[in-house]
Order: sequence, then C-alpha cells, then structure tokens
Amino acid sequence: MKAIGLVSGGIDSALAVWVMKQQGIEVIALHFLSPFWGKGETAKKMAQASGVTLREVEVGEDYFTMLKNPRYGYGTQMNPCIDCKIWMLRQAKAIMEAEGASFVFTGEVLGQRPKSQMRNTLRLIEKESGLAGFLVRPLSAKLLPPTVPEERGWIIRESLLDVSGRGRSKQLELAQAWGVQFFSPPAGGCLLTEPNFARRLRDLLRSGETWNRVNIELLKIGRHFRLTPSFKLIVGRNEEENERLKAFYHTGDLFLFPLGGKGPCALGRGIWNLELEKEAASLVARYVRSFQSEVVVGIRDQSGERTLTVHERMSESVVKRYML
Repeated sequence: MKAIGLVSGGIDSALAVWVMKQQGIEVIALHFLSPFWGKGETAKKMAQASGVTLREVEVGEDYFTMLKNPRYGYGTQMNPCIDCKIWMLRQAKAIMEAEGASFVFTGEVLGQRPKSQMRNTLRLIEKESGLAGFLVRPLSAKLLPPTVPEERGWIIRESLLDVSGRGRSKQLELAQAWGVQFFSPPAGGCLLTEPNFARRLRDLLRSGETWNRVNIELLKIGRHFRLTPSFKLIVGRNEEENERLKAFYHTGDLFLFPLGGKGPCALGRGIWNLELEKEAASLVARYVRSFQSEVVVGIRDQSGERTLTVHERMSESVVKRYML
C-alpha cells in the first residue's frame, strides 16, 4: 500500500509520516517549495531519517494567481490558508494518481488553526480538493469520520491518534517517545502571516507590477518605500543586502549608491523622472554615515552612470510617509 503525505518540515507532518510507516505504508513525502516559507532542509532530513521518498514541488504561476484572489479569503494578513491547502491537495491528488498510490495524508490537527483546521473547514478542504474519503489525518483521525482507507482495512483506525487543539505538548511527547528528531520548532513559518511582509505584498498587488518569483523575493530585502504609485525604492540595510540588490538590478531599473561615505545601495523600479531621481537620492543620503553636510550619490540606469550631490537629506517625517 502506497500513500502520498504532505510534509512541511514541522512536527505534525513528521509524526504523521511515522504513524503511516508503522502501519506498513510506503510513503512518498511531498514538500512544496515557495518564496513564502522555508527551503525544505528539515523536510529532507526528516525524509532521510524516516526512510521515505521525498518529492519537492515548486509552486508556480497558478499558485500566485490563487493568492491574488483566494475564493475563501485571507486570514489575518495575506494568508489564504483554506485555498492554499486545497491547491496543495489537488497537486497531491494528481501525484497520487500518477504514482498509483491509494490515498493522501497530512499532519493536520483538528482545532489547531482557526482559519483552516476547524471541523467544517477540514470537510470543505477535503471536498474541494477532490479527495473526499481518501484524505487521512492520522493525528486526529479518531475524532473525525472514518475514511475509505480505514473502512477497507488498508490502515488500522485503532492505531491512529486523537490529538486536537492549538498546543503542541502532546506532539512533543510523542516525538520524544518515538525518537522523531528532525522537525522545525512549532511556529508559524509562513511569511504571508507576517504583517510587514503582507503589507509589502498588498502594495505589490495594488501597484500592478508583475507577480513573479523575482519581485516576491525582493519583498524580503531591505527597507521598502513607495515614492509614487508607479515607483518603488528598496534600500539595503547592510552589506549583504546591498550585494543582493546589485544582483537584482537589470535594464530599466534605477540603482543608487553612496560615494564618499558609508551607506546603503538602493534599487528603484517603475517610472521616474529627474525630480523623482533627486528624491530617491535624498532618501538614500538619509542613511549615509558621513561627516560632510553634502552627500554624493552615484546613479546608474540604462543610459550609464553619473553622480548627484544631495544638499539636504530627506527628513524623518517624509521617510516615514514613504515607508511600506
């Protein structure tokens, strides 16, 4: 018997894999790669330690399309938890069919997340994913209606669990008792739930800029400033971010860097003119450490490089008004 298991790298999915392995099920662990959560190193270690096959799937344009307008809405920030789970399970269903597997399982726990793991939303997700009857939640199975794999004796219901609620103490006890070692600390982990990142993502949506991996990765770097509806400036906070911004620069961008003082690089994207260029240089100068009252800023765009002398650095009040 073969099953597809969704694994995040967290303790719940690690325990779910252990439970299925104890029932003699061959597991293909499915981990989704996304700019919104971790890179999956913990999931790899868990799979290797458990002796299961790990399949990594990168989210694509259809995921970003869903994120722009989720049918079941967002959580407290930009997290479309219900639609996200449905999307993942639909991918899992397709892989299940391609691999000749018999069902899908997850590490979901009844009542753990108010948006996506209450009894009614668990039923909704199962139905909308196309996996009605063939989606097993081993950690809370005894608190939920029997699934087809249980009814047909593919797995033993009595050996499944009855975990519920938001706490993780029971899971930590089980992990210690079973020797399950590789999992991330029990915490959120999804950037879509973080207020600062969500604010930048909403701005990206309003701006009409392309929703692609590059623009979303940029949201993780530096300080972000919306100078006009059609122009954004990203200012590095340290040397590492300055180097990353250099790597993101391409034809059509505006790039600013300090001359004669230590300070940040900045990447501008959108539509700008000479006055907006001066405004951007004034903002960069605000963060330059220099004993001189004037700051010389280097500017690069598709026409070449030049310098601009800033005589008055942007005031703190204006900086705050632009900051995302």
